[in-house]
Amino acid sequence: MNTADIRSFYARRSHLLILLFVVFASAIFVSCESDSSEDSSSESGSDASTEFQPFDNVAPALLGDDAEIKNRYPGVAIFDFDRDGDLDFYVTSAEVGAPIEQARGESNKLFRNDDGSYVDVAEEAGVGAPAHNSSAVAACDFNNDGYQDLYIGAMGRVGDDLDYGSIERGSELEFIAGDRLYINQKNGTFTNATERWFGDLVNIRSVGSLACGDVDNDGWLDLYVGNRSDVDFTSFNHASHPGHYNTMYLNSGGSSFADITTDAGLMAPPIVMRDSFGDPIIFPEGAEEGQGFEGFDPDHLDANGNTGGDPAGETWATLFFDHDDDGDVDLWLADDGDRLKVYRNDTSASDVRFTDITAPMGIDQSGAWMGFALGDMDGDADLDMFITNIGFHPVTRDQNNQPGGACSYAANFQWGTCYHYLLRNDGTARVPSVGTIGVFPDVAWSTHVEPSAGSPPPSLDPAEVNPFWRTPTGVAAYDFGFGTAFFDYENDGDQDLYWLGAIIAPGEGPRGFLFPGYGRMLLNDGDTTFTDVTVESHLIDSRDVDYTYTAPNQVGFDRLEQRIGPEFHENGKGLAKGDLNGDGFADLIGTNSSGEKFNESGDGTHLVDGPLMVWMNGGGTNNWITLRLKGRQGIDGSGSNADGIGARVFLTAVGNDGDPLKQVQDVLGSSTFLSMNALDLTFGLGGADEVDEIEILWPSGRTQTLTDLKINQVLEIEEPEA
Repeated sequence: MNTADIRSFYARRSHLLILLFVVFASAIFVSCESDSSEDSSSESGSDASTEFQPFDNVAPALLGDDAEIKNRYPGVAIFDFDRDGDLDFYVTSAEVGAPIEQARGESNKLFRNDDGSYVDVAEEAGVGAPAHNSSAVAACDFNNDGYQDLYIGAMGRVGDDLDYGSIERGSELEFIAGDRLYINQKNGTFTNATERWFGDLVNIRSVGSLACGDVDNDGWLDLYVGNRSDVDFTSFNHASHPGHYNTMYLNSGGSSFADITTDAGLMAPPIVMRDSFGDPIIFPEGAEEGQGFEGFDPDHLDANGNTGGDPAGETWATLFFDHDDDGDVDLWLADDGDRLKVYRNDTSASDVRFTDITAPMGIDQSGAWMGFALGDMDGDADLDMFITNIGFHPVTRDQNNQPGGACSYAANFQWGTCYHYLLRNDGTARVPSVGTIGVFPDVAWSTHVEPSAGSPPPSLDPAEVNPFWRTPTGVAAYDFGFGTAFFDYENDGDQDLYWLGAIIAPGEGPRGFLFPGYGRMLLNDGDTTFTDVTVESHLIDSRDVDYTYTAPNQVGFDRLEQRIGPEFHENGKGLAKGDLNGDGFADLIGTNSSGEKFNESGDGTHLVDGPLMVWMNGGGTNNWITLRLKGRQGIDGSGSNADGIGARVFLTAVGNDGDPLKQVQDVLGSSTFLSMNALDLTFGLGGADEVDEIEILWPSGRTQTLTDLKINQVLEIEEPEA
């Protein structure tokens, strides 16, 4: 959001707020309990069904004790590791506990899909990594052999008061805190190839996110590692807000990586930390600007006397995405307590180069940026973006005047915000001395959301908002988020939006209610508005929710008895989407942190595990098609990378009104907070009885067109020869 947008938003008044709390549930959502004997939209030429069926969290029944995760930052990747045609998934665990002697070593989990049942085969597959403090995970085919490999980031050892500068190469601590690369052996097992691929360049900082993308279009997937900060040195209530430098690795032809961060222009800029007059806060105290560090105190040392952290942001999400449609992937970074960053890919045949264009794009506000979701929210055949933030919570509390990384401090000024971004893709523009930039205005405040009757956000009530702030509207009025995804819930042809997230494990005291989030499912109404169906969709990120009644106008509805609301939140973190059961409807996997349980006084009482949510989509009668791309590098060593990551796919079918329905999706090797979506692209078709055309723009520059395709199938598509 740029300065003009903020002033415009703050000048508005919310004329419809009074109406928001008197809307009956029947006007808010479409019933999930309609007569199943009604006409099915899968019939040729029939209309699309506007109904949706609720999700079902099958994790407890499907996974048993394995549905409980011990990890502060659990990530999840959905992928077909054994290439048997169905989707498996990988979840990261960690050493959990403080002090160190109470830590519990936990193996990561690789759940193999065996005809709908899931078996943890991580140990026999060689990817258990029990002594590794794992965090983010990416499943990408780095050697183009047709099988996805696993890159697993680490977060360091919690409670040892040592930052990465105190980690000696080859030491036990490096074994715990260093990232790992496991190469798929195509026989159900993986080999730890970290040393061979990285040597002394292995990342030993604290990983928050990963992104795979072919930055130079040579057919080999490169890797960007987004680092956060060591947990022992993370600070949001002090003007020193250290992070860790990120790393850009270039794939040297399927056998090793080279660190090109500095040469590519991707060395992190200084942290933005200003006082109430707008002047930089410089460390060491008394240093002149240009001589010291803005927002970073180099005199804050670890237990070995090494500096704690770097003068860089805390990166939580990374995204390779060709936002300016010039045929190469650009880089978007979401930093927690610093500014959003967008780097345009200006790579030439001989030089990999990125240019920071965030400020010219007008979206360089500081916030608690955490997760990316990419999808066409308005049906205009280009890709828009949702970026999660803290949400409305700070505006319901006292103003924060303490300089620090908290967005509640930055939001006092025009350069900061705690609200989510909903960035509409309006194409590109030319700026003198800058060149081409993307045009992405923030429309979060103006995008209407019909609120949930069963659990509306309290920010919609002006009485709940501190008089210092304007009452938020639209998507901006909604709560905390980490992991997020656009997907077509009911396969009606438009992109819906889900996110989850919270800080601090659930508890009765104020600490457990710091930033509660229990998930939000926004159903796209097809007219650039949304309806909150979180309760009706059964996607509340909480344990033991009773969904018997979903709205206050139903006799028997009792929000507290049914555990509907933020009081019962879990500690949501990662999110990934993929069609786990092969029915053509996207399913979701959400992870939750383990951590301390708190009493009414705010004291930690004991450790609790984080539940893994495997939400199976209830399906429906709308038609669909799933595309599985295969680049020629996995066939004959030419063309695009084996999985077609970076490809853009346009689909055209006849809509229910007889007009062409055009959709677009990208194959992404970077998805959201800590986690990675399946690479398959599922398109909802509503009542369309065939797909008229599919156009694929491959990373190699080749274009492919297919016509007159059957619906309700998984279609594997090979990149054409040159």
